Amino acid sequence: MDPYDTYTDKQLFEFLAETRKQRDMERLLKEIIKRYEKPLATKLRLIIPYDEDLIDRIVNDVFIDVWRKRRKLASVESPRAWLLKVLSFKMSDAFQKMKGREEYVDFTNSDYLEIPENHPDFDEEHYERMVQKIQGAVAKLPTQRRVAFTMRIFDGLSIAGIARLRQRSEQTVKNHVGLAKQQLKKMLGSGKSRKEGCK
Repeated sequence: MDPYDTYTDKQLFEFLAETRKQRDMERLLKEIIKRYEKPLATKLRLIIPYDEDLIDRIVNDVFIDVWRKRRKLASVESPRAWLLKVLSFKMSDAFQKMKGREEYVDFTNSDYLEIPENHPDFDEEHYERMVQKIQGAVAKLPTQRRVAFTMRIFDGLSIAGIARLRQRSEQTVKNHVGLAKQQLKKMLGSGKSRKEGCK
């Protein structure tokens, strides 16, 4: 068993900040990723459930920040809260880049440690509304698509696992998940512009 398995999150941050051995730093980072990669991705799926590539990029950006700011991490009191704030930054900046309203802000090169309380584009109320909007859209999917999509995206089951549980072929499950993603993109993406165009 890796000895880092028994460390608290704060201890992982402290040791990552203090150690100078490359091998130990890599093992510490690996442990942090193991603990938080799935929870961070799950949180993002409540907002962008149809874009796994974007989710992967945002989560990877968070851990890049952990690595680049490792020397300052000893002062972080709550690693979980710190990581969630970095995630909020990265998510907001990714949305800005996608919308093309302004150039992407790369916070990995800045000198921040504790994330400021208010990101200029992150709104907790907006986040909650988006979660409700996503949940409402998923509920409107046809039953087979909704079940396959929920098991794959929110529950994190593999295509093969869903196929076994649902007694369907893997290709059928892939089709349901793919069609669900396409439908959600239309409902959540272009739906807003259509409504605005009707005003």
